[in-house]
Amino acid sequence: MPQEEYKEQVRRAAREQDAKKAAEREARRPVCTGCGAKFTDECWEKALATDWGTPRDSHPQLCDDCKQQAQAAAVRQAPVGNEHQEQHQAVPEQKTGRWFSRRA
Repeated sequence: MPQEEYKEQVRRAAREQDAKKAAEREARRPVCTGCGAKFTDECWEKALATDWGTPRDSHPQLCDDCKQQAQAAAVRQAPVGNEHQEQHQAVPEQKTGRWFSRRA
């Protein structure tokens, strides 16, 4: 009889520890800075990905919906590429007065 009680105690302690770990994990789960929704496990893994082969996330602090809205807003606000490049090329580059470039 005491052995059965001990086994039940061990099982109960294991369940309590699993519940505690799950609660700690949920407490660490990030939330979207745009809408406040908790990240899914998949989004959380994408935000934490640091492998060389994985593409860098443009907005790791946003959920998928808010990220799509932010990317759409960035596209709408982006200037037309050719006009910006032509203006940039029209401005002559000025040389900086460096100490080594002085002539005697």
